Formats: sequence, C-alpha cells, structure tokens
Amino acid sequence: MGRRGRTEKVSVTLPKELAGEIRLVVSQGEVSSFFTEALEHYMAYRKQKIALEKGFGAWKDESHPDLVNPEDSTAYVRSVREADSKRLSRLRDVGAK
Repeated sequence: MGRRGRTEKVSVTLPKELAGEIRLVVSQGEVSSFFTEALEHYMAYRKQKIALEKGFGAWKDESHPDLVNPEDSTAYVRSVREADSKRLSRLRDVGAK
C-alpha cells in the first residue's frame, strides 16, 4: 500500500492521549509509514461509504418484482449458478474434444 516517490510534509494536531498511544506501538522511524498505511485504509473505507450512500435506494422493489423476498433472491442466485455450471460443462466438453 505504501506510496513511494513524491511526498509532502503535513502537520497535524492530535489529542495527547492518542499521540502517546501511537508512540507506544510505533517505533520513532516508522511514524510516517504508520500514518500513511492507516490513512490509506481509512480513505478506502470513506470512499466505499460515500459510494454506498450515493447508491442507497437505487434498488426499487417495483423494478424487480421477481426478487422481493429472500426466497426469490435465493432462487435467482441458484439459477445463475446453474447456468454458469452448464456453460462451464459445455466449455469443458468442447475443450476435451
């Protein structure tokens, strides 16, 4: 995950207790890489959260009356898996000839 190359020095202010905890678990020469890794993980989480919030409500039951309840969804997934299984079987049969 760590990024090499161009860097920029940033000053941040942390609560003393948190800064102390960081010093307890991160060696002095590794603080920047610790923050980089932690922030990369957190940024991925935030981006995913934003995407989920933007997409919330996009699924409408009226648009998918065949998938209203869990049983319908289970049947749909089974049908997709069966179709994939049949397709793979046909591909194996063709490849074996």
